[in-house]
Amino acid sequence: MPEPVHSLKFEELETMNLSQFRPFTELLICTSLLAWACLTTALAQETQIPLESQKKQIELDRQQLELDKKQLELQRKQLQIEEAARKELQLKETEKTVTMKLEGDVVFDFGKAEIKSKAEQTLDKVGTVISQFPEGKVLIEGYTDSKGSQRVNLELSNRRAQAVKDWLVRKKGIAESIITTSGFGETKPVAPNTNPDGSDNPQGRQQNRRVEITVEKN
Repeated sequence: MPEPVHSLKFEELETMNLSQFRPFTELLICTSLLAWACLTTALAQETQIPLESQKKQIELDRQQLELDKKQLELQRKQLQIEEAARKELQLKETEKTVTMKLEGDVVFDFGKAEIKSKAEQTLDKVGTVISQFPEGKVLIEGYTDSKGSQRVNLELSNRRAQAVKDWLVRKKGIAESIITTSGFGETKPVAPNTNPDGSDNPQGRQQNRRVEITVEKN
């Protein structure tokens, strides 16, 4: 009866041909290397995916930041335009009304009621303001200085108020039915037409030659 393997003597193990185990050893090594390679690749992929996601997110954040900067710049320019328009139109706003004042010399030639071509940009801004209140009512009032007769000045102020209305209806599409016009001639000055010594006051007269527009909010 043969001896069990575990009972083989050490000397006998030394004399055995160990080359017969080489294929198994090589297979084990290859298998281990392959497993290690797969594990390394998997770990690399797991690491790479978050890195790629982070890169994409960073790029998206950068693009969004650029868009936000452009939007802020547009808003800043728009505010500048609106502020310039407010000054040009001498715009004042309350809870119930918006008022605008146009210098007569900007809109009309002296003694005339025809709108200057260069005044159309100003009137365009007036129309834009009015358009913000489509349910509102608009009152356009014309005023003059005290040069000339009261009758002529009253007629001129009425014609100027009507000219502004006609332009807004024709060029800006404002409903004619919501606009009322009035002329007051020289009767409501906002500045003295003459100085205390009786001399002429050109600056005061210029302020009195005006058209005032009031929008009643609804």
